[in-house]
Amino acid sequence: MKSLPIENIIRFVVVILLQVLLVNNMQFLGICNPCIYILALLALPVTLPRWAELLIGFATGLVMDIFCDSLGAHTAACTLISYIRPLLISRLVQDNDRLTGTPDGDSLGIATYARYVALLTAIHHIVLFSLLAFSWHNWWLTLLQIVFSTAVSIALILGWDLLIHR
Repeated sequence: MKSLPIENIIRFVVVILLQVLLVNNMQFLGICNPCIYILALLALPVTLPRWAELLIGFATGLVMDIFCDSLGAHTAACTLISYIRPLLISRLVQDNDRLTGTPDGDSLGIATYARYVALLTAIHHIVLFSLLAFSWHNWWLTLLQIVFSTAVSIALILGWDLLIHR
């Protein structure tokens, strides 16, 4: 599916606003804090230059750090997944020529898109919650946060894709 720059900007603004105004204010059992804002990074066009993708990842993380007061944890996690994303897409998609727009359930197929979302979301959450905890004290609580937040984030991101593209 072809992607227009205005669609990416609107998606970015919408998911950041949803994250900051809605999702960040909901705590599920104190251990689940889903991050839907990474959808803005996951849905970037694959034709985007590498430097632009890294810059957008850095800026997205910086915006979230400003709103969440998290001292660079979001920036580190978002920059890392922006770096890994093209490598992961090239591993998951055998025919790169057919993928010209944004990765979604239609262009990748549901199973491949679900693996793509799951892997990048898990990497993001492992880095984010490890940096936020910055300690091995109560490591099991950090692990619970990673597992539950990752599961809920994946469900919300895949639900968003089904809602928008179906």
